[in-house]
Amino acid sequence: MLKPVRRLVIGTPLFAGLLLAPTGPAAADPTPADTGGATHCEVTVICTGGGHGGSTPPPSGGGGGGGGGGTSGPQLCLWNGQIFACTDPELGWFSASNGCYYRVLNPQPEAGDSRWEGHKPEEGAVYRITCRYPDGGIGAPDDKFLPEAPVPAPPDPGAMAAAYVKDRLEFKPPVLGVAPKKDPVVGGNVWLWLADPKKPATEPLHAGSLTVTVTPRVASVKWDLGDGTSVTCKGAAAVGTAYDVKYGAGPSPTCGHVFTTGSGTKKGGTFTGKVEVVWMNDVTVSDGTKVNPIEIRVSTDVSFRVAEVQVLN
Repeated sequence: MLKPVRRLVIGTPLFAGLLLAPTGPAAADPTPADTGGATHCEVTVICTGGGHGGSTPPPSGGGGGGGGGGTSGPQLCLWNGQIFACTDPELGWFSASNGCYYRVLNPQPEAGDSRWEGHKPEEGAVYRITCRYPDGGIGAPDDKFLPEAPVPAPPDPGAMAAAYVKDRLEFKPPVLGVAPKKDPVVGGNVWLWLADPKKPATEPLHAGSLTVTVTPRVASVKWDLGDGTSVTCKGAAAVGTAYDVKYGAGPSPTCGHVFTTGSGTKKGGTFTGKVEVVWMNDVTVSDGTKVNPIEIRVSTDVSFRVAEVQVLN
């Protein structure tokens, strides 16, 4: 059997795949007693078989744990005897010393703009400052140059999530399902699926007033069959449908393939391909900040020995 090749695509733990067919030369000129390795079963169903995936060591730094410190729930600031949120998705972060919110303008004004007040961009930044009134009301925003932030800026939830996915999550190797498991035949329906697409265990991340949640999902699976064709299954159909004898010899409703040529002329008598799994990690931030999903790609080599069945008159 071929040994799966494990590839790291975006700095993540690797998947190991299930080898789908044994290697070895395909027999030529099959006879009733020599079918080129095809497994015999009733023509009304698809032959299946079991198996298990490989293993991969956990990433350095641990896996599956939470990140960051702090407590859950919004962080509150006290000013003038009143309580306000320490960060606001629109206003920025709050200074309890003067009751004002600060947000770095993005993009910054062009050099020479009056809001720089004669300073150069390398000397500081222009902030949008919005201050509370003593009665709790809020004033109009004012753009002003400051050499440094008066209070620490809130954490970047996107950077938090990216570091968490890269360094802390462990993507366990999936079990690849295929029917027939051994030696599919030309013209026959082949079912393809992920038999055990386990999601990594995740925990919420807390930093200041923010709670960041990462939710992994399988977005697509690309099966390169090695015969010059590929099948990409996406969305709800990404993991495919596990075969059951009740389905008979029909095609998979979600993810399948039909080989049109045998593999006897290929090296070792097999088609060698690759399965690439795309994980999308959706990010939710407690203050409503929008963060793009974080994509992870992992792949493993697979092989198929496809027999050509001849009918004798």
